[in-house]
Amino acid sequence: MRTKTAASFIAVALAAACGGTPPPETPAPQPTAPDLTMQQHMQDSITAVNRVRTDSVNRERQVEVANRARADSAERVRAAAEASARQVASVAAAKNVELREELGTAVFFDAGKSKIRVDGGATLDRKVTILNSNPEVKLQITGATDDRGSNASNQALGNRRANAVKKYLVDKGIDAGRLTEASSGEKTPVDAGSGETAWAKNRRVEFVIVSTDRPLAMRE
Repeated sequence: MRTKTAASFIAVALAAACGGTPPPETPAPQPTAPDLTMQQHMQDSITAVNRVRTDSVNRERQVEVANRARADSAERVRAAAEASARQVASVAAAKNVELREELGTAVFFDAGKSKIRVDGGATLDRKVTILNSNPEVKLQITGATDDRGSNASNQALGNRRANAVKKYLVDKGIDAGRLTEASSGEKTPVDAGSGETAWAKNRRVEFVIVSTDRPLAMRE
């Protein structure tokens, strides 16, 4: 019996050596329930980390977009403020020129007269309004005449005209200390021609601001 069994083993060995049917492979070990649970936990952790990373990137992008929007808004506000300031300055500059021109507008007289005419009164009333809004302003008031008559009489007539204008302004409430009067007589014609057209231009009182270079404005 032992001889037969040994012979059988030898026969199997020889068959295997000669390319016979190999023995069956050992099956791969299957993961256990704890192994599967651990793998799922690891996958969940990886997913959570990736989600946090994605959320962080999205938040950074949102913050960047918000910061850019705030910067753009601030720039628009700054640009609008600068444009508004330039406009205000431009309006103020134009108003200053207008008011200075109004203060410098001459008042004209009839031949040989120093009485304030109706048109002259209207011009002086506009000056009163400006002077009240700009109390630091002082004026030089200079009376002038045409070239008819003697130098002495024209000098005196120029003084009367300047004095009449000063009195008008003082009567309207302007401090006399802000007004200085003088006469140039016939020596400062604006029109050197002869005839009524030229003479009418020269019969005048002129005004010069002598106190300030500050911009003029009108109070509300």
